[in-house]
Amino acid sequence: MEKAENTLRFPFGPDFQAILALVGDAVICTDSDGRIIVFNRSAEVLFGYSANEVLGHNLVTLIPARFQDRHREDHNRFLAADVATRRAMAAGREVVGRRKDGTEFAVEVNLSRQHIDGHSIATAVVRDVSDRKVEEKQRKLVTDEVAHRLRNTMAVLNSIVTLTARNASSAADFAKTLLGRFAAISRTNESLIRGSWIEASLRELLDSELAPYRSDDDRILLEGPDIAIDREVAVAMALVFHELATNASKYGALSVASGQLEVRWQVVGSEARVLQVLWQETGGPAVVPPTRRGFGSELIASNLRGHGGTTELTYHVTGVTCSLRLPLV
Repeated sequence: MEKAENTLRFPFGPDFQAILALVGDAVICTDSDGRIIVFNRSAEVLFGYSANEVLGHNLVTLIPARFQDRHREDHNRFLAADVATRRAMAAGREVVGRRKDGTEFAVEVNLSRQHIDGHSIATAVVRDVSDRKVEEKQRKLVTDEVAHRLRNTMAVLNSIVTLTARNASSAADFAKTLLGRFAAISRTNESLIRGSWIEASLRELLDSELAPYRSDDDRILLEGPDIAIDREVAVAMALVFHELATNASKYGALSVASGQLEVRWQVVGSEARVLQVLWQETGGPAVVPPTRRGFGSELIASNLRGHGGTTELTYHVTGVTCSLRLPLV
């Protein structure tokens, strides 16, 4: 960059320079043509230039090229008025600075205008707010995610309440079934919290659902690799496991001491990875296929469909089996 000639200079003495050196924010003054006449120590640290490198050069040196034309217009308009004034720079839009190495960062700029000996002087106090911008963006993402999850959760809860009521044989049955399904969602949310709302462990989902039915002889076998389930799918899968476990405890292998349950899973495929889960009950009462399909059976059969998964429920006389297939992202 070439240094402009005839730059306005004032006799800033050592006391003035010492005061500027104590200021934590970058302080930059420009003349009416936008040429830099003051560049304090904090400005040197912030932008990576020494004062000698930028004094006499236009302020656009510190601004990304795509914003320079607009800055010149704003600078001229700001200095055009006859009275001193103060205001924030570019209120309502993002302000970006450019360091000597070319990196860009978000800044907050407060401007003031003075008239000294017939000259218009603009002073900019500049602060790096890039960390704050990142935090604001993260807070917005969290807020949006919470709102999204609440909408999804409310939709699931409304559906569960409606369909549970439709299939309940009594008020007591309705309350017990509904509370059980809500508890399954709650346990999944606890697992998601431990995973920072990103994903949940498949084994943890199964463990939490089957914990009430375990005994010393450990008739429940879980076998498979550690698999993380996406947060949206985790709730759907937890409800499926809850219905399977509830049915097994009422009518199947978990309803008698001799019954056994094996849940095995694996991931197949390399590029298009698919999770396969096999729920297999043995040793329980002889299975009689249901004469009608209630909400629980419908939930098991269809709850993964919206996520590209399939569920096949088979009523063998020796025990219920359920095969789940779910594509993994």
